[in-house]
Amino acid sequence: MLCGKTPLFCRHLSIQFMLRQQQVFRSHAHFPIQNSNVSLSSSQLFLTRATTRALVSTAPSWQRYQSQSSTSESASPTPISYPPWQPPQKGFLSILPTSWVPYAELMRLEKTGGLYGFYFPYLIGIGFAASVAEPVPTPLSVLSISAIFLVWNVLLRGAVCTINDNFDREYDQQVARCRTRPIARGAVTPTQGHVWFAVQTVAAAGIVTQLPFATQCFYYAVPIHFLLSVYPLAKRFTDFPQVVLSIPLAGAVFMSCSAFGLDLFTLQNAGLTTAVSCLFASQAVWIVMLDYVNACQDTVDDIKAGVRSMAVRYQNTFAFISVLSTVQISLMVTAGIFGGMSPIYFTIACGGNAAMLATMAKTVNRARPDLCAWWFLRGSILVGGTTVVGLFGEYLMKFRNPKTQEQGVLEGITG
Repeated sequence: MLCGKTPLFCRHLSIQFMLRQQQVFRSHAHFPIQNSNVSLSSSQLFLTRATTRALVSTAPSWQRYQSQSSTSESASPTPISYPPWQPPQKGFLSILPTSWVPYAELMRLEKTGGLYGFYFPYLIGIGFAASVAEPVPTPLSVLSISAIFLVWNVLLRGAVCTINDNFDREYDQQVARCRTRPIARGAVTPTQGHVWFAVQTVAAAGIVTQLPFATQCFYYAVPIHFLLSVYPLAKRFTDFPQVVLSIPLAGAVFMSCSAFGLDLFTLQNAGLTTAVSCLFASQAVWIVMLDYVNACQDTVDDIKAGVRSMAVRYQNTFAFISVLSTVQISLMVTAGIFGGMSPIYFTIACGGNAAMLATMAKTVNRARPDLCAWWFLRGSILVGGTTVVGLFGEYLMKFRNPKTQEQGVLEGITG
């Protein structure tokens, strides 16, 4: 009776049964068990395989995709051997005094991938603000603000990484990729780590004072620094630490606009408010994806250590990245519409992001930690870089033709 009413359900059960039977037959055929009563002929094995193929070929496409996807995602990650720590022999760290090296490592000065993730949202905010500000800022002022924000990000990232390593020192000792970090390996004590965090925090605050409209910028700098500093604790209490990380990093868009004196949240500038908010949200979604890919490197160790994250919760990387990519591109397009952007922005920024994210969704696989590391290092350049190029291209066009800017902003606010 049940089979008569639900043929797809019965067919699915048959597929699962035959797949399991085929696995059992294959194991007996290739690895005979002594004293087993199972006796298989080649014709029986052929019949089982042929029946399975026939059933699978008639199954709905979503069932076949689900089977393939689960098989791919359940594959054991390719192990990567991480060598024990040795004093740096090349690069910037090799020229530092030996006693300074652990503190430079806490700042991740030798690893630029994370810096791109911190800095590019500021460049995106600068590019957007320069495109809509009135009067159009000069290239020299844009370059000056960009340089100040670069120094701010080096210190901000250094402080955040330092406190992260201090909070996570016990977890890091259980994760192969992280156990050679300075505090985890004992090169820096927790107390020294806290002092170094405070020094970098004070230095970062001093840098903010050099920005135009510094008081307005501090309204964003303080919560950004605080939320990033407590982010490591989120991994103990929630499966969504990437969301906690993304909000303050994406807040760079607001802080950058403030450096140009833009009044973002007023009823008179409803179009500008909508555009900036959508740009902020798009960056938050992108940062969630970027940190998700980074966390996919350590999924096995994180599960053993009890670390919680979206990479542990959501195992299907293709589905996760594809859904969030669609959301991000939609937000970027909306920001461009309300910001009165030209085809330059939509082609380079939105189109470039779509192409890069589609490639990332197709190639990232937690079974290949090396690919995850590659995308984390270069993803900010490829994805964030296309957005920066699109927005700065927009700015240069409007700098050369201010009338284009006035018309674009008016259309964004009114239409």
